[in-house]
Amino acid sequence: MKNIFYIFYSVCLFCLTGCQTNPANKTVSNPLVGAWEVQSVTWLSDEKTQKIKSAQPGMFIFSESHYALMWSPKQSPRTPFENLSQPTDAEILKGFRSIVFNAGSYYIDGEKLIATAHVAKVPGFEGGQLFYRYELKAGVLLLTMYDETYPNGSKPDWSGKWQTQFTLSKAQ
Repeated sequence: MKNIFYIFYSVCLFCLTGCQTNPANKTVSNPLVGAWEVQSVTWLSDEKTQKIKSAQPGMFIFSESHYALMWSPKQSPRTPFENLSQPTDAEILKGFRSIVFNAGSYYIDGEKLIATAHVAKVPGFEGGQLFYRYELKAGVLLLTMYDETYPNGSKPDWSGKWQTQFTLSKAQ
């Protein structure tokens, strides 16, 4: 597990300092630069809303044109491996399912943030795009993912049905 976080940290540093700029060469007027801690996660649909009021530790990090994100979609704390340096296959699978991370470049277009993954937890998502609306009020960032496009142009099953809203506060 320690190795996974070290690899993620290394990739985040690489992407935040050395990845390509956004391909559209759009000017970024950016109030988001910095590290943001996940406070809550809400899944929104026309039929129902589900919320994790006290989210597990997670972070979104923005430079002028790059991002890195890591968060848990679980209500309860992630289960530590019995032996941190030798997890079982079942522990690895459970751990994999309990975390989301990717990093890459992004640009802002009005109140929208369009991100392109350069590295992702899910192999094959590299080059995929995430589409967010953002609202910044009194030090709280509401970041709502409303769409996603896979590298081959297809969409996930939830597309058009669900949105994921992150409530984030500036990391201290």
